[in-house]
Amino acid sequence: MNPYRLLAGAAVVLAALATSCVAPDSGGSPLAETAAASSLAPLPSATQAPTTSTTTTTTTTLGVPAPPELAEGATVCDLYASEVDELGTVASAKVVEASGIAASRTNHDAYWVVNDSGNGAVLHAVGADGSELGSIDIDGVLGFDWEDLAVGPGPEPGVSYVYVGDIGDNLRLRSTITLLRFPEPDLTDPPAALSGAATIRLTYPESPEDSEAMWIDPITGDVFVVTKRQSDGRAVVYRAPASTLDLDEPVAMTAIAEFTHPDNVFVTAADVTSDGAVLAMRGYNEVWMWVRLDLGYEETLAAEPCMAPSPDEIQGEAITFVPGSLAYVTLSEGSAKPLNLVSPLP
Repeated sequence: MNPYRLLAGAAVVLAALATSCVAPDSGGSPLAETAAASSLAPLPSATQAPTTSTTTTTTTTLGVPAPPELAEGATVCDLYASEVDELGTVASAKVVEASGIAASRTNHDAYWVVNDSGNGAVLHAVGADGSELGSIDIDGVLGFDWEDLAVGPGPEPGVSYVYVGDIGDNLRLRSTITLLRFPEPDLTDPPAALSGAATIRLTYPESPEDSEAMWIDPITGDVFVVTKRQSDGRAVVYRAPASTLDLDEPVAMTAIAEFTHPDNVFVTAADVTSDGAVLAMRGYNEVWMWVRLDLGYEETLAAEPCMAPSPDEIQGEAITFVPGSLAYVTLSEGSAKPLNLVSPLP
């Protein structure tokens, strides 16, 4: 547990509002669809001419596959079964305070997990059944408050990178926050330690913030950081374009959106589907979703989210989409916690 953590949280029920939606990829179980290739699947270029497609609910212009037609008034959250499947219990005794999870693109049925602060600069690998696949020390790093992680594109085309978000700051004292970036390790021969991780420093436009959620866009490679909650209840989304990720100088982020959750609900994690079509954020006991409407997310986040099924987790701080699917996996802080799977309806 972060020694500065100010424990708080409250359940909230958000009405599901009408918006456009996308359907899961067809065929196979969600876990079987996890990519086993040695590199990230090709992604549309940010400069690619966008495609335009019309559904019954909206017209979307994006460089990503267009959503299929759905009944009028449906939301992406309506595509999910209400049941939650427990995949297995996390076996590693080293995973005691999971604050982030990301599905691997290069290792079949594997998930990367990081602990909150005070547990060392270590990347843990967990199987889809909760089995222990290894722990990798990150050399030369002193983790202050690791709060989320993501998998996405980076400087070398076709390579899948892990991004670890050292972004927590309960007392709002840090002049910069940090992302660590390195290619995904190969779990067929995992290293005991990893050196040479790139350090990307980020700054907020005004004053320090406390954040626990981040994602890397699979289309643009841009970095997005979400504040846990402002003192007035707002959550703010900040963006750092991929083109600005200078490793020598801190990168000034820009606020692109803000939204308010009632009853002091915190934003504790975020992720986006591997095709970039659906964005999810979570609180301790909630999952919210937006359908992607624009490359920069400004229009997307201006829309009201719908509320997706959420596992019964006391302090849920981790969420990730299964690659190639709308299915998502969640994990709570604590020892021997279950990996929970929420799947689309058949």
